[in-house]
Amino acid sequence: MAKVYYENDADIGPLRSRTVAILGYGSQGRAHALNLRDSGVRVVVGLKGETSKSWEVAKSDGFSPMTVDDASREGDVIMVLIPDTLHKSVYEYSIARWLTEGKALAFAHGYSIRFGEVKPPQDVDVFMVAPKAPGVKVRETFLEGKGVPSLVAVHQDFTGQAKSVALAYAK
Repeated sequence: MAKVYYENDADIGPLRSRTVAILGYGSQGRAHALNLRDSGVRVVVGLKGETSKSWEVAKSDGFSPMTVDDASREGDVIMVLIPDTLHKSVYEYSIARWLTEGKALAFAHGYSIRFGEVKPPQDVDVFMVAPKAPGVKVRETFLEGKGVPSLVAVHQDFTGQAKSVALAYAK
């Protein structure tokens, strides 16, 4: 059964002591990274490399972009915001080896988990936070002190904290 959560149902606290790795800096990635940083969360941005179209954009927004490998190693929560068609290969080559016990793997779309493209280890949390608006609108409403509706789901709760971390992320 679906449950509706509101802003007061979520606490940003579970993210304050963690580093969130945002993989991808397109429409959603940029909005997520900026909103999290502005909420007091430590954020690192992972891109395919300096040839990425988004590398200079991330730098101009005050981030020090790094490779997906480096961001995945550094992140406690790894949010995958790259095209679904790339999830499997990027996961296998640049994320999986850095998913150590207790980390969280997150998505903004459920395809890769639902259809088995990505198979995370059992000792990590796996969740989805999917804003129901383009990234520009997600950022715009955040700057207005508001938000957009989002879908939140927990696929795997190893730590017992996946839901609270997902709700903190959504907040």
